[in-house]
Amino acid sequence: MTVDVQKSLLGYIYTLLTADATLITACGGTCRLYPVWAEPDAAFPYLVDRIDFTGWVNEYSPIRNGKYLIDLWSYSANADSILAIRIEVLRLLNGLTFSTAEVDNARLWLQTDGFIPESTQGIWHYTLQFNIWALADDNGQPLHDDF
Repeated sequence: MTVDVQKSLLGYIYTLLTADATLITACGGTCRLYPVWAEPDAAFPYLVDRIDFTGWVNEYSPIRNGKYLIDLWSYSANADSILAIRIEVLRLLNGLTFSTAEVDNARLWLQTDGFIPESTQGIWHYTLQFNIWALADDNGQPLHDDF
């Protein structure tokens, strides 16, 4: 089976975040989520995400370990708006278990988060790092060749 597992996982998360009414409100009416890099001159606030897979639980395991990283960007006089976005992202993602057509089971849980200092006054940058694992499909086929 040849699939793009990362694309599948990121697509699920994209739909979840960009369709959530509370997160949309926290983002000022539109939740902009970009893969890896934002568009040049993207309107604030916006989010950027990626998955970095780091290895297998063991050489016989169908479970792939990794990190899901999401960066929140905002431009405002204080950190209130970015912290409101953070609360909603945590509500939606921390402890999330889900499946896609390509992954029988995936799970996210928060590992660490915090502010990233920016040199431009009024730009707020906050990052969240989640652990992620993805399990083989129902046929027990490991996803080794799919990542």
